[in-house]
Amino acid sequence: MAVKELSAEKPQPSENKRLILALSGIIMSILLAALDQTIVNPALPRIVEELQGFSLFAWVSTAYLLTSTATIPIAGRLGDMFGRRTLLLPAVFVFVAGSALSGAAPSMLWLVIFRGFQGIGAGMLQSNAFAMVAELFPDSAKRARWQGLIAAVFGLSSVVGPALGGFITDNLDWRWVFYVNVPVGAVAVLALIFNLPKSTPKGARKVDWLGSFFMTGSVVSLLLALTWGGHAEPRGYAWNSPQILGLLGAALTLLVVFIFVETRVTEPILPLKLFANKGVRTMALVSFTSSATLLGTTLFIPLFIQVVKGQSAASSGAITTPLALAMVTANILTGQFIGRVGYLKLPFISGSLTVLVGMSLLLTINTDSPLWSVTIFMMIIGFGLGQVMPSMTIVVQESVSRREIGVGIATVQFFRSIGSTMGVAVIGTIVTNSYASAITAAPAAAGLPAKLLETISEPQNLLNKGVAGNLPESLVDTVRTTLTAAIHNGLFITTGLAVVVLLGALMVPAIRVKSGLKKRQPTETPVVVKKEELAA
Repeated sequence: MAVKELSAEKPQPSENKRLILALSGIIMSILLAALDQTIVNPALPRIVEELQGFSLFAWVSTAYLLTSTATIPIAGRLGDMFGRRTLLLPAVFVFVAGSALSGAAPSMLWLVIFRGFQGIGAGMLQSNAFAMVAELFPDSAKRARWQGLIAAVFGLSSVVGPALGGFITDNLDWRWVFYVNVPVGAVAVLALIFNLPKSTPKGARKVDWLGSFFMTGSVVSLLLALTWGGHAEPRGYAWNSPQILGLLGAALTLLVVFIFVETRVTEPILPLKLFANKGVRTMALVSFTSSATLLGTTLFIPLFIQVVKGQSAASSGAITTPLALAMVTANILTGQFIGRVGYLKLPFISGSLTVLVGMSLLLTINTDSPLWSVTIFMMIIGFGLGQVMPSMTIVVQESVSRREIGVGIATVQFFRSIGSTMGVAVIGTIVTNSYASAITAAPAAAGLPAKLLETISEPQNLLNKGVAGNLPESLVDTVRTTLTAAIHNGLFITTGLAVVVLLGALMVPAIRVKSGLKKRQPTETPVVVKKEELAA
């Protein structure tokens, strides 16, 4: 007969309520940081029109990207050292303050500065909010189920963000794109400040400021090179220009110095020994390649839908939205599967195979492809990525010690941000360069006046019905065929990245998530005995 002890640590209803409120605050915090990556884009033309600062147009997004990416690994490590609550609450304050200041910006320059400040809060949020879930749910199985939901929130932002940003800009004012964060952030702060558990991490608390400096310098230099490279002035510079080569050289030099510093400090901001951990090392690779695959794919499919298929911007959104919805669905289902069954490697393999199948199908699209086929292919890719992405966080949580959960998760998110930026930059350059060289060599373009040749050198000019209507039909067909071939070149790269994701999935450690609660055998009859009786 089994004896079941009545534990004094059994969660009380009030404790469960606090747990739910704390988790709600974390989800709102993650939603804020994720949503702000997409909600601003539809408002940018209106912002430039009012503030008159076209030369700083790209910097409204770039400043946010730079500061948030550079902050992620540093904030993750500081959260491990000083406690997640110590970093998470100030993160929400910084983000909300940056949002309010951005909404009140009197000029483009001040908007860029405030967006950079807002990005610092976003980086602190992303690195510590995910790690906080590990502290709220020590039981791995329960944690896996909630990670799927949280990953779904992250994915949902890509669906809601552009539509919400456009609606606010058209019906209210572009400044409310930023102001909307203030009330949501205030609710998140109230939920967190009264319900987050307090923790006092043990061990060293000496901050590695020198390592932080060199790492930030290396990251900023690399991101600037990737953002500016491959564009004509004033938007950017050629890849072989002194500016881009100088930035890449600075990034490499600062990285070498950073590694040298990290091997000699007692409490490194990014412990290099983490990469000796197979789980972290593999997840960094999968995170980098999967995010590059996602961004590299979604960047040019809308262009294909609008220019090649002649559909509206709303129609292109209707085509790509199912990808995000499929991701959200797969996020939730994968979290539930891991929580109940416990096998981590299976979602990685099935998800990466699904992505590879979807990418291979997407390679078959041409000027005659029906829109429904593109939609289905995008949904397949989304469903595959939705299985991979929530699993990455769980692998890291199960692979490192509790003292390194924050920096471990932050490392994976850091590689995700770098992969996204590099995917857009490199694949974008391949597509644009392929199109530019092919369109000038096309027989239909031979002997064209310089002005007309300049018009077709930018395929998006076909979106202007006045321009497209004045072009010969044969020239329009040439533009569409050439652009499709160029997009295929980019899709070949993303398909290659999908192969790397699959190879990474095969290298995932054989980790099985187990519930901390022991299951009773069906034949056993429990007898509840109080602790005092056991002691007697």
